[in-house]
Amino acid sequence: MENPEKKIRNFIFKINSLVMKEAPKSDDQLLFCAAMVSVVRNLYLNNLGIKQTNVIFEQLSASFQMMEDFYPEETPTIH
Repeated sequence: MENPEKKIRNFIFKINSLVMKEAPKSDDQLLFCAAMVSVVRNLYLNNLGIKQTNVIFEQLSASFQMMEDFYPEETPTIH
């Protein structure tokens, strides 16, 4: 059985490859992001329910604030 970290890495690689193929322009990549947020939200809702999904998105939001505190001049990628 494949370990979770390896599965995550493979998913990231596959999704990134799809984005580069389907949305090579910056504007299209942002539209892709908007679509992915909707997909991710729905997957969490279907698998975890409203309360746990809310916790996940609250923590995600908090992580952006933490990154801004550590890297105020940069725009890092958070995975």
